[in-house]
Amino acid sequence: MENAFHRKVLDFVLERHHETGGFGAAPTLPPSIEDTYLSLRILQFLRPRLDKEVDSLVQHPNLAHYLLDPEEREEWRARTWYHYVYCCRIAGAALNREAISRFLVRRSEAPMSLVDRFYCSRMLKKLPDTSLVIPAVSLKAQPPFHWRTAKELWMVLHMAAGDHERIQMGRTDILSWVRACQNPDGGFGFLPGTTSYMENVHTCLRVLALLKEGPPDPSGAKRFILSAWTRSGGFARKSGGAPFLDATWHAVGSLSILEKAR
Repeated sequence: MENAFHRKVLDFVLERHHETGGFGAAPTLPPSIEDTYLSLRILQFLRPRLDKEVDSLVQHPNLAHYLLDPEEREEWRARTWYHYVYCCRIAGAALNREAISRFLVRRSEAPMSLVDRFYCSRMLKKLPDTSLVIPAVSLKAQPPFHWRTAKELWMVLHMAAGDHERIQMGRTDILSWVRACQNPDGGFGFLPGTTSYMENVHTCLRVLALLKEGPPDPSGAKRFILSAWTRSGGFARKSGGAPFLDATWHAVGSLSILEKAR
């Protein structure tokens, strides 16, 4: 892709950058951990083409300072804690390990939902030193993996490290199911026969990439993604929609997978 495309996407992210170092969902909204995470994921995609501009944002001391004193942690769920850990690792900010450990100990005292299990497992993999938290969290002691949607399939496959046998379904059946999620418009639904949205495209491409396979119609998938690119530089969930950081992250993440598969 041309640098002009990457620069337009960068401009979209820059409009959401605050002097405090964090990023907001819109130029007029305050920064949040989730929106900062999404912005950093997009910036990581842009880095190979716009490394100097991206590095100046990621390495800016205000970003690390913002992560030192984020919004109220007591209300965070596992997803936000994972986003916080990811942001700190990328920005080189100090992690509050005691707060992370307290959360994981507290969360492990009750049965976890699939979403919580997924984000706790991802968080543990990102921590540089897990000696404080590993004894407190036993993900293996949780119930077997079950899934219904493409997103849930991605979660259980990721936790199973791509081992389809751990989710009680054969590789061929998984591939057939995921490929059936691709629609004539090139996008993917969260189930076969459902409406295409950008997040489903990214999820299904991630599953296929994890299994070292591709979509039935890669060109159609790319067309669907680019049809949702807006003049602002950001992406919508589908063509004709408004651009958002999450849709933009799913779009550039999807394009990255398709480019690597060529």
